[in-house]
Amino acid sequence: MSNISTEELEQKIAAGEEVIDRHFDSATTRVGTPRLMTSRRGQDGTIADLEIPDSMVSELDQLAIELNISRDAVIKMMLRRALDEHYLAKRSASF
Repeated sequence: MSNISTEELEQKIAAGEEVIDRHFDSATTRVGTPRLMTSRRGQDGTIADLEIPDSMVSELDQLAIELNISRDAVIKMMLRRALDEHYLAKRSASF
């Protein structure tokens, strides 16, 4: 696997070159059935209080600034990814 810029990757894809095996790690790349993007505004939620170290809150805030989303959205995004990776690993272990 090699590092490549977004522009280089887009050029290779446009040229019809196979990039998946060479530039993506299948162990960490999300695979599976794509989910439809839906609004979560109508979903029920539960408020969960977390005690998070100040240094981690600073990291979350920095990431939120970089992604231009709220800290809450960063936390939800990271939890979703961790759960997806857990289920994928669990499914792979059962084969």
